[in-house]
Amino acid sequence: MDEAVKRVVAKGIPVVMTHRGGMGRVTDTRAERARPLIWGDNLTPQKARILLMLALTRTRATAELQKIFETY
Repeated sequence: MDEAVKRVVAKGIPVVMTHRGGMGRVTDTRAERARPLIWGDNLTPQKARILLMLALTRTRATAELQKIFETY
């Protein structure tokens, strides 16, 4: 999965990591930030997709997208 994500991100496509469980949080707890992902925190994949679509109307920068996900 890591290699596939790196290939997609290298093409400039933002990738949001979430889970389908409905409970809990998905955040990057590692210091080195090895995966170039946007962390969806407690959002379901459906809600993360909608937020990403809205966020992409403002920016494509990964850091800015992550800030949006941390805010909303």
